Amino acid sequence: MNEQQTSRQLSFLDKAFPALILLCMATGLALGKIAPGVGHALEPLIPFGLFLMIYPTVTKVPFRSLRRSALERRPVILSIALNYLVNPLLLFAFGWLFLRNYPDLWTGLILLGIAPCIGMVLVWADLGGADNSLSVSLMAWNSLIQIVSVPVWIYLLIGTRISLPTGLILESTFLYLGLPLIAAYFTQRTVMRTKGEIWFKERLTPVLGKIQLIALLATLVVMFALKGEAIFHAPELIGYMIVPLALFFLTLFFVGTLSACFGMRLSMDKSVTVGFHVTGRNFELSIALALTAFAASPLVAVSTVIGPLIEVPVMLSLAWIGRRLVERFPLCCVPASSLDKPETGSVTAHIWD
Repeated sequence: MNEQQTSRQLSFLDKAFPALILLCMATGLALGKIAPGVGHALEPLIPFGLFLMIYPTVTKVPFRSLRRSALERRPVILSIALNYLVNPLLLFAFGWLFLRNYPDLWTGLILLGIAPCIGMVLVWADLGGADNSLSVSLMAWNSLIQIVSVPVWIYLLIGTRISLPTGLILESTFLYLGLPLIAAYFTQRTVMRTKGEIWFKERLTPVLGKIQLIALLATLVVMFALKGEAIFHAPELIGYMIVPLALFFLTLFFVGTLSACFGMRLSMDKSVTVGFHVTGRNFELSIALALTAFAASPLVAVSTVIGPLIEVPVMLSLAWIGRRLVERFPLCCVPASSLDKPETGSVTAHIWD
């Protein structure tokens, strides 16, 4: 197979990506309905799939810039303020507006949005043209702060004292941040030393991007197969939850991105990075809390299971919007018509072309 044929195949795969996402979600839901045992049997593969999604993203990070990104005050302060001061109150407001007659669903909504994501958000941000160094740094900050913030806000908003599964947060941080960082660092160092930077960018990075793409699609099938049975048992809950959750995601992304862009004068790649990190939610934690702290109210758990069903298409749409913003307005307020597109070095960079 020659290089031109390979390029055409990758281009077709990239352009078909949105349709493939929806197909994988539908396939997973169908499996969950027809053969619910399949999802449970494949559940142990989810962390492995998430690792294969995150590792290619982190491999592209210039490690020398990580420390500087972690100490960038403006995006870090804005992200922390939105995630831990604005978001919980916005959740409460949307719950009161749409779900005040359904207290269990209102509780589920609060659990779904109370903690920022420390896993999948790196993938959505990467697809959306974000600054990967800053993305990793914001994820590290969020993994630490939510340990303190989640019990406080649940008590203030729901009135329930909980015992936070700190082990789950620490495990997620290691699996989806620590381990990929370690593997990416040694990959980058070894390949740069033995093959050189050009080989790393032109040969290895596109292959890793393709692995990321396949891992994402396969993991979605397993995730939705696992949740399909619960969703089909109460399909009407999707109708109740879709409007407040979708509005929540859209509001957070645009408030975060525009605040970073116009309020703090950050470049667009950094602005959308903030946007994604204040939008992505820690669904693993919300489901764990619903099953333990709110075990007496089954609807709470079912409502949290619906979260990923709504998040995936919304975040996919935001990734498309984010990449377009980065390409057209890289300096935020300056049109990019005369500038080169930012280099991403991954097959996923062309998904939206």
